[in-house]
Amino acid sequence: LDEIYRGNQRMVRLVNAFLNVFRLELGTFIIEPKPTDVALLVRSVMDEQKPQIDENKITLFHSFEKNIPLIRADSKLLRIVVQNLLSNAVKYTPEGGRIELSISLDDKNIVLKVSDTGYGIPKKQQGKIFTKLFRADNVREKNTEGNGLGLYIVKSIIDHSGGRIWFESEENKGATFYVTLPLAGMKKKEGTK
Repeated sequence: LDEIYRGNQRMVRLVNAFLNVFRLELGTFIIEPKPTDVALLVRSVMDEQKPQIDENKITLFHSFEKNIPLIRADSKLLRIVVQNLLSNAVKYTPEGGRIELSISLDDKNIVLKVSDTGYGIPKKQQGKIFTKLFRADNVREKNTEGNGLGLYIVKSIIDHSGGRIWFESEENKGATFYVTLPLAGMKKKEGTK
């Protein structure tokens, strides 16, 4: 029964990911910005991921700059971004590895950084990492779970939110993903549920 339940949960996540992709591509996804505490949201996602982090004996360090202001953001979309980045770091970091998560400010943005000591992204495949349904060869060999939609969705959300995402990576030495969110916040967008 446990295995059936886990398989069902994977299927629900896959269907939801495809629905998000279709909404993003059709331009029908909604942005409903409200004052959002980014640090609180990130802490909540960290708490959700704690069982997997503990199970894999991964050390998680975090540093949040003081005085991070509330920004107008769609917390559901922002949660998808943080969940994907942190769950990828957990999924692709071998047992006993390390993940660092930080939130800081620059002149016009909140900067979220997620760094891991995982498998990294092969140099020749780095240009495809935000492509729909793409998974790097080295992680497909080590981890069969995943559908190649997470980073595609994350990039689409960030692009539609006036932010920016990029990464640095070396195979077998981990990856660091950076996301900027404008202090001006996300713009409201009408769409369909």
